[in-house]
Amino acid sequence: MITFEQLEEMRIALKKKYTLFIIIGLIVVAVAALISVILEWPPILVMISGVLVFIIAMFCTSKQAKEYSLAFKNYFVKSSLEKIFTNLRYQPDNGISRTTIASTNMMRMGDRYSSNDLVTGNYKTIGFTQSDVHIEEEHETRDSDGNTRTYYVTIFKGRWMIFDFNKSFKADVQVAQKGFGNNKLGSWFSGEEKFQKVQMESQEFNKAFNVYAQQPLDAFYILTPKIMEKIRNLDERNEGKLLLCFIDNKLHVGIYNHEDSFEHKSVFKPIDEEKTRNEISTDIQKITMFIDELELDNDLFKVK
Repeated sequence: MITFEQLEEMRIALKKKYTLFIIIGLIVVAVAALISVILEWPPILVMISGVLVFIIAMFCTSKQAKEYSLAFKNYFVKSSLEKIFTNLRYQPDNGISRTTIASTNMMRMGDRYSSNDLVTGNYKTIGFTQSDVHIEEEHETRDSDGNTRTYYVTIFKGRWMIFDFNKSFKADVQVAQKGFGNNKLGSWFSGEEKFQKVQMESQEFNKAFNVYAQQPLDAFYILTPKIMEKIRNLDERNEGKLLLCFIDNKLHVGIYNHEDSFEHKSVFKPIDEEKTRNEISTDIQKITMFIDELELDNDLFKVK
């Protein structure tokens, strides 16, 4: 097990290497700019020289940066997770598969997908899985000369969590906070059975969320007044937009907040151990709050 002192030594070494490449990059760009002025070279050559230095820097520091990130997560994240969860398995380099989310048929999956910081375990009596997820959609633009440029637009970046759910239901239900933006709605759903938009009894809930179900009665069965109130409470406690998918007796939760969980801060600042642990605890609470607030461990409706 790495010590805090060893972790700080790794951070300082990585900081020195980054600083070296920054200095080299500034010198190269300055020299390229001077030569460009003297020899009347096109300014784009200055930009190219800067990009080349950046690429070389990333290549030369990638292994060291990855080792530092892994050491950070083992020292802070894994130890913090072990205090809260049982049957824990933490895999920083793995994530929830694209297929798992796509199989809910409730999200547009874009053209490029990545996921990491996979956590599986149990909290109270509830099994869960969570990871960071980043989904991007490919776009193209064409200039006046007919040249095309491909670029990617983020359509989801945040957390995806999957919880055991103790109520048994026959069809699928989606609760999408208005403004979430990447959920499939109505005719967007594929398959023979179309989803219907359901108006819940709570007008306040309807103002904040769209509800879709294959069978409207399932929406009323799952989304009791108490559950709707708790979902609104969770919205107030989370930054970003929420998507809840009730499918196959599981609760899938997407939090679209443009953030990565369990990440270290800048290597250019010393690690504040107490502050870092508090930040990790806040990330962990994103998992536990859904189980606690929704009382997912309540076995009143437990599936037999």
